[in-house]
Amino acid sequence: MGLKITLKPFERIEIGPLTLTNGWLEPSTFLIEGIAPVLRQANALLEEQADTNLKQVYLCLQKLFLRRAGATLELYHRKAGQLLAEMPAAAATIDAAARDIAEGRHFAALRRYRELIDATEAEDKRRSATTGESACGERASARPAPAVHFVRDRRRYRLGAGARSS
Repeated sequence: MGLKITLKPFERIEIGPLTLTNGWLEPSTFLIEGIAPVLRQANALLEEQADTNLKQVYLCLQKLFLRRAGATLELYHRKAGQLLAEMPAAAATIDAAARDIAEGRHFAALRRYRELIDATEAEDKRRSATTGESACGERASARPAPAVHFVRDRRRYRLGAGARSS
């Protein structure tokens, strides 16, 4: 028995070196038989989304997991070293992921990095909300909310009687 998976409209799934996209407006069910690494769209990271060292490490590990061209263990270790230099707090995650990779459990290592990505993004959102800075580091302009006036009778305002208080 293979893996039975239902894809939502236009949802993608990565199967080894292939990408399968549901092009229908309705959910579609697929049966995947054989041995190949499978990664759902929720866990996949696109090349253009890898804008930080952490996401570049995740992307490299994702390519290793899916057996895609251009990813080697040497490249992963180099990127992980860059991440460790930039973010020393990630040392525990990098060590645990290295153990998972040595045991051949690439998806477990991906999951560890995904948790770290989610935690850092949540921290960035929390920090930007408390300091008033946007995600780009720019100060958000603090404009007051516009005043709202409720009008009971529009005819008075049309006739020029809007200056009177009711």
